[in-house]
Amino acid sequence: MRDTAKRAPSHKAPTVQPDQFRLLVESVRDYAIFLLDPDGNIISWNAGAERINGYHADEIIGRHFSIFYPAADARRGKPEYELRIATEEGRYEEEGWRVRKDGSLFWASVDITALRDEKQRLVGFAKVTRDLTERRQAEEAQLALLASERGARTELEATLARMRTILSITETALGSLDLDHLLRASLDKIADELVVDTAAVLLLSEDGSTLVARAAHGLEEEVQAGVRIPVGRGFAGRIAAERKPVVLDDVAHSDVLNPILREKGIRSLVGVPLLADGRVLGVLHVGTLTATAFNEADVQFLELIAARIASAIEHARLYEAAHEARSAAAEATEALHVRDEFLSAAAHELKTPLTASKIAVQLLARSLKTALTPAQQRSLGMIEVQIARQARLVSHLLESVRLGKGELELELEEADVAALVRSAVELFEMMSDKHQLTLRGPQSLIAQVDTLRFEQVVMNLLDNAVKYSPKGGAVEVTLARTPSTFVLSVRDHGVGVAPEHLPQIFDRFYQAHRNRSGLGLGLYISRQIVERHGGTVYAEAPPDGGTRFVVSMSLAATPRSSSEPPASLS
Repeated sequence: MRDTAKRAPSHKAPTVQPDQFRLLVESVRDYAIFLLDPDGNIISWNAGAERINGYHADEIIGRHFSIFYPAADARRGKPEYELRIATEEGRYEEEGWRVRKDGSLFWASVDITALRDEKQRLVGFAKVTRDLTERRQAEEAQLALLASERGARTELEATLARMRTILSITETALGSLDLDHLLRASLDKIADELVVDTAAVLLLSEDGSTLVARAAHGLEEEVQAGVRIPVGRGFAGRIAAERKPVVLDDVAHSDVLNPILREKGIRSLVGVPLLADGRVLGVLHVGTLTATAFNEADVQFLELIAARIASAIEHARLYEAAHEARSAAAEATEALHVRDEFLSAAAHELKTPLTASKIAVQLLARSLKTALTPAQQRSLGMIEVQIARQARLVSHLLESVRLGKGELELELEEADVAALVRSAVELFEMMSDKHQLTLRGPQSLIAQVDTLRFEQVVMNLLDNAVKYSPKGGAVEVTLARTPSTFVLSVRDHGVGVAPEHLPQIFDRFYQAHRNRSGLGLGLYISRQIVERHGGTVYAEAPPDGGTRFVVSMSLAATPRSSSEPPASLS
């Protein structure tokens, strides 16, 4: 029988002709594709090879492929090595530098494949090259950017650390009239920040001819009392005579008179004068056992510290002179007067270094603007804000003297109290990662306040709560509104205040815990500001520990007259 079923037509796969494949290879422009004979001589060339390497076919065919390698690679036999690996393993791959006809370098991805006939005899090599220069440049640019960001982050962290040290020493200087304690504490902090092996303060003798060691840290502590340096001689004497910083990278080649520095092997030194109203009070210097290149930032840091120490020395001496000159009955009154004078003078003298710090941060922000991440830019902005606040708080030290005379003036305006409180909490969260701050209250609360003074009240209460709370301790901030008032509450879970001390904690210079840093002015000033607004502030001791401060102020404040002191001043 005949098979009448329809058969599907059969189709043969198309065959690629050698000429078609050759045309395909020759037309490729993104890859250099060419053949080498077994010795490495070029026997074919395509459009991509001409574009990438720069040679026309008639210029390059017949030449050895080592012409594409940097001279140093060619001399050490790198081309031959690559052919040997391709012969032994069938293929060689790498990325590396290659040379164009015009001598310029490009970053190439290279693939060399050994070609064999049906009897496995080597007949040559196929070489494929791709230009990856743009990718390489992008990767290098990314690495450079990452390195720049790391450098900016390191510099920012160092700036923050030094700012904290300066502010800490400032607080110590303002809060202590014990000169020896101030100098020891300052030298300890300086040594920790600069990572030095020795630090010392030498004060000018009464006749102005000699520097006498007064305080030391590290290697000089054991002999500090016996060191006397003539002004104009040696390292410290030169600083006092010239009234400017001196940096010694290598003590071995310098005129250093202090024997302990040479005996202990100090290698590098940097020192600055202690100046007050243009007068030399002494010298502050630090040193290291290893060779150290102290830079301009180190010198500026020491100068800022020296300004605070010199101010404290001057006013400590004024206090000591007043203390010795008056009878026991008059000493208490005079000490308070001297301290007031000290606060006024210190506030004026501290404005200049704070301004210098602000300029330094602004220059840092400008020089690193493109390298900083948004978070780092916000941190620098916060530093500038904090420096500005410190400058205003220094000015407010003067107000603590005037408060007793009822001279505080308010500038009332409608403001968002919730936003002011929120900003203060966010600032403290950034400054202290050791405490848990929470804020509860409305998103907006409009009231008539002096914004600068009210911010000062909030900052003082937060600072007090953080200072007396353990690491990891919670600080709870609550803001609420009544029909005619708003109430701010700041509660910590720290050491607390004994009930019998609560009535005194708003007194001027009162400190419930003497072992803590501070002036004893924060709560005093806060109370005066609140009462000038016509409000009230009080403290209470919750049963479960800690302290709660409560501020109550009218939404439409009616300030007391500047000539009418609040009741708490009487």
